Amino acid sequence: MDHPLLIIIGLLLLLMFLGSPVIFAIGFAGLAYFFVKPGMTAMLDIYAHKFFTGMDVFIWLSIPLFIVAGEIMSAVGMTDRLVNLSRLMVGRLRGGLAYVNVVGSMMFSGVSGSALADISALGPVEIEMMEKDGYRKDFSAALTVSSAIQGPIIPPSIPLIIFSALTNTSVAALFLAGAVPGLMLGLGQMAVVFVLARKHGYNANPIRNLTFAKALGIFYNAFFAIFMPLIIIGGIISGIFTATEAASVAVIYAMLVGFCAYRTLTLKKLWEILDRSARTSASVYLIVGFATIISWILANERLPVQLQELVTHYDLAPWALLLALNLFFLINGLWIGDSVQLLLFAPLFTPLLASMGVDPVHFGVIMVMNVMIGLMTPPYGLALYLGSSISGVSLAAIVRASIPFLLSNLVVLLLVTYVPAISLTLPKLFGFH
Repeated sequence: MDHPLLIIIGLLLLLMFLGSPVIFAIGFAGLAYFFVKPGMTAMLDIYAHKFFTGMDVFIWLSIPLFIVAGEIMSAVGMTDRLVNLSRLMVGRLRGGLAYVNVVGSMMFSGVSGSALADISALGPVEIEMMEKDGYRKDFSAALTVSSAIQGPIIPPSIPLIIFSALTNTSVAALFLAGAVPGLMLGLGQMAVVFVLARKHGYNANPIRNLTFAKALGIFYNAFFAIFMPLIIIGGIISGIFTATEAASVAVIYAMLVGFCAYRTLTLKKLWEILDRSARTSASVYLIVGFATIISWILANERLPVQLQELVTHYDLAPWALLLALNLFFLINGLWIGDSVQLLLFAPLFTPLLASMGVDPVHFGVIMVMNVMIGLMTPPYGLALYLGSSISGVSLAAIVRASIPFLLSNLVVLLLVTYVPAISLTLPKLFGFH
């Protein structure tokens, strides 16, 4: 590896370790390359060119649109409706509200596609309900953090869209591939709840005075949230529209639900939603632009070729490389965000693994699962900090309570990594593989 590349990587790591904003760290490291690499100062126009062409990809338009759709569905009161439906489904079980937490996150994932949005929207409601029902607050917060990481794996998924754009992998195939692993994460968490509910004597929490008419009303109120991902995924799989067009349909659908069905969306709320979504999208696009520069630098320095030669030299088997990458992504999750990991490493490792016979769709699911679990990897996972903020529980207490759920998530990750059929069966059944 040449000295300029070592300097750039070292500078990037140092800035992130010192707590510099991710956008600044990536952008400054990329710019520094043109000054430490001999003969590159005269080619600074490449920096601007790569920055703008990196953002100029049609599928990136789906990200702000999905963010807007999720914000609208959250703002119109979808959270309480999904929680009530979850209580209807699993509230009668021992530890009912803990199961409600997991099932609610499964259903909300079809609305937001974001783990942090899940924690922010469902967390305050779920934690308060569980605390009133006798659950320890640290347990409630830890479960909320753990259950939220399903969101970006169960389709529609913003991280899977990012991976698709970076690697030219089918969005439909990735969406289908993520469905079963995402559900397995939820089932693993429910298995942990099953054990802990009996150990600590947690109660069931069924809906009181339930009648058929009341149950029907609960289902009707949550129907529009459940139907939204069906429209998106069904439309993409059937070929009616692309992922970007599906995101546009999702926004229109969410607005119709808010204005016409629930009548809780106002023009003032919509403006606030658009303002928040624009800020979020702007940060994502800046990271995309600067990460494109870093990717070009890595390619210009022949790092992918050097990695291929390294793997060949040591005769690494695919299973060993996958294990090493799992550890690499999980450790990076301590201090690098999910989207940043995808932008930096997906273009780097996907061709390498494809050359070793690992399916890109399979690797896409593995990578997204890793970066999502990294959000709750102690002691610095971003989701842990958010859970601590909304619950008022100390970070150390949440970390201790989250360990059983982290272990269950890691078991599912290993199963998905070494049993490709878990992620590839659905894409094959629907003809996308």
